[in-house]
Amino acid sequence: MKFTLFTASCTGREANCRYPQKREIQDAQDLKEAAAFDHVCAAYKNSYRSRDNFLWSDVAVMDCDNDHTENPEEWVTGEKLLSMLPGVAVAIVPSRNNGKAKEGRKARPRFHAYFPIPEVQDEKAYTALKQGIREAFPFFDGQALDAARFLYGTEVVPEAIFWQEGAQTITEFLTGLEPAEPSQTEAPFYTGSSIPEGSRNNAMSHFAGRVLKRYGDTDKAYKAYLERAAQCEPPLSEKELGTIWKSAVKFFRDKIEGSEGYVSPQEYNNPYPGWSEPLPLSRFTMAPFPVDALPQPIADYVRAVAESTQTPVDMAGSIVLSVLSTCLQKKYRIQGKPGWVEPLNTYVIVIAPPSERKSSVLHLMLQPVNDYETEYNKQNAAAVEAGKMQKRVLERRQKAVEDKVAKGNAKPEELKRIAQEAADFEEVSPMQLYVDDITTEKLVAVIAKNHGHAALISSEGGIFDTLSGIYTKTVNIDVMLKGYSGDTIRVDRIGRESESIMDPALTILLMAQPNVVSSVLSNTTFRGRGLTARFLYSMPVSSVGKRKYRSKAVTDETYRGYEQLVVNLLEDEYPEKPQTITLSPEADRELEAFANWLEPKLTNDYAEMADWAGKLVGNVLRLSGLLCRASVYQSHDFLMVQDALSVTGKTMSDAIRLGKYYLNHAQAAYSVLPENDMYENGNLILQKIREQRLTAFDRREAMRMCRRFKTVDSIQPVLDFLEDYGYIMQKPQKYSGTGRPPLPIYAINPWLKEH
Repeated sequence: MKFTLFTASCTGREANCRYPQKREIQDAQDLKEAAAFDHVCAAYKNSYRSRDNFLWSDVAVMDCDNDHTENPEEWVTGEKLLSMLPGVAVAIVPSRNNGKAKEGRKARPRFHAYFPIPEVQDEKAYTALKQGIREAFPFFDGQALDAARFLYGTEVVPEAIFWQEGAQTITEFLTGLEPAEPSQTEAPFYTGSSIPEGSRNNAMSHFAGRVLKRYGDTDKAYKAYLERAAQCEPPLSEKELGTIWKSAVKFFRDKIEGSEGYVSPQEYNNPYPGWSEPLPLSRFTMAPFPVDALPQPIADYVRAVAESTQTPVDMAGSIVLSVLSTCLQKKYRIQGKPGWVEPLNTYVIVIAPPSERKSSVLHLMLQPVNDYETEYNKQNAAAVEAGKMQKRVLERRQKAVEDKVAKGNAKPEELKRIAQEAADFEEVSPMQLYVDDITTEKLVAVIAKNHGHAALISSEGGIFDTLSGIYTKTVNIDVMLKGYSGDTIRVDRIGRESESIMDPALTILLMAQPNVVSSVLSNTTFRGRGLTARFLYSMPVSSVGKRKYRSKAVTDETYRGYEQLVVNLLEDEYPEKPQTITLSPEADRELEAFANWLEPKLTNDYAEMADWAGKLVGNVLRLSGLLCRASVYQSHDFLMVQDALSVTGKTMSDAIRLGKYYLNHAQAAYSVLPENDMYENGNLILQKIREQRLTAFDRREAMRMCRRFKTVDSIQPVLDFLEDYGYIMQKPQKYSGTGRPPLPIYAINPWLKEH
């Protein structure tokens, strides 16, 4: 490692601008001697420090005063910085105020970090490079990034200097690239968060060459190239990007790949010859929840709740879709194309083990719904009570008329009149926006009483126990099937005529443990009749073990924005017939493209869950309707004429992103079926291997480590499974042919320590 500094002949003189003495830094002693004087990290015209005089630099210096926090546990030391930068060339020198109180702040570690870089000859590019470093490590001083900064001299002993000879430069580390060859050390034009006009072609050409050298001509390389291209401002055209990539690929194939002694990226990057990196033992990489697909007030609140409760954002994000569904079902529907209309109710299951704070998140997301219901019932308490009284009076009158008719003291026409009056009477009931623990029979009654709609929201999955017949011998899931699709529900009661609920709408949100979902998905009745296919599944990655005790509370402003929107949706009146939301031409094209993308996959990629995936386009359409209405604030002045709602292309794109999230998580949910215990068992063995730091073992040792395996027949398939996935490998064993053959010895893939 080497770099260049320029020193003055003085120390502590801010007014000085001349730094004439060039010093080549090659070790800690050189740096100690140079750092004793005021110094700069660039060459300037006539040795006069200014941005206009900038000539070149081969080192980026970053200042860390630890002013980003007052918590000593969060202060960055030289040791901590080195742990963040494995293999990166850097030198760290305590600054003159290290360990001292400064500007009213208590004493703390303060230092300068010197990062050798390929020579940069442009002042703006140099500044941008330092900005890029600071974006990655925000604890560096954001006020010390320009190309004309100087550093005060400080006396330090060589032992106080951290000198790390690294194979990577900081720019290579930040871009995720391997060290460049000496012939490729020209600096990229920009390494920050965006690539400005004037340097886009050169920067992308440079990046393409580097990523091809690391990954070869692969999809992974091209994906990285496109991700980098997204940082161009303004964007390069597809044609330009294609030309740059083709040129880089041609050079790679002609000059690099075909050269003598060429080593493929796979071989070059493999630290363990003879072993390949094992396949991920989890079948699925969990997609992140696309929070930005939600309307802004909702997205802000979802993020705030996730931060406050220290829970995955998926949890609050999935709950809020059910909140929107509760507010809007039976008020709106959405038309996909002529002859195809979907209601706006959704079924959602959030899958999370105990101690994931499910109830806390649910309470926060439902708070404006609960407050609205409470306030409504308070204001209408008198009307509710009057309705009860009127009903009792009507019932007594009806009984009296019946007695008179029976005795011949009244005509049958009077009985018909009072019967019609009773039939026309509509009792004012308290508002009940959702229910929790309930039987299916009671749920039907709630839907009937609530003018054809209801919501079932629970932080437990106990409803499935009810449905499974644990508490009753009969299993009746009709209400959940018909409540999703809007098919007529017929209610038969003893002593009364059958009652029909036309176009019912039911919203379901359940928060269940993985074992509950496993039993649900393996229930032949549930799956055979299509109940499981109606749910959107979310499996948030657990945050247990990574949660902070002191988190940021939800601000009043953030909550009020969310509350205002939810109340606005709740105040939409229930029309005689739901209003129809339509698709704009752009939204129609987006949905058609998604449907065409999904359809062929139903017979291959998603064949095992085709029942679920076959309903995804319809669910995406429903989500687009929810997002569409939630994206606008409507006045409820009866004199106002509201514009008809139409889904935009962007809103449909957001709904599709949500749909793809649930597609990914549905795959993971279906993988928790009992037949997939192989993954759990395999992970158990790997966990024991890590704990005991084994390099090899035999089957008997494995059974001792994992007591759940009682027989050879129970553990051998798991060992074969781990071998197929590349985690272990059977070693050849010598056998003399006499006595019992030795047990096979399994070598452990050294990659395991990195997984």
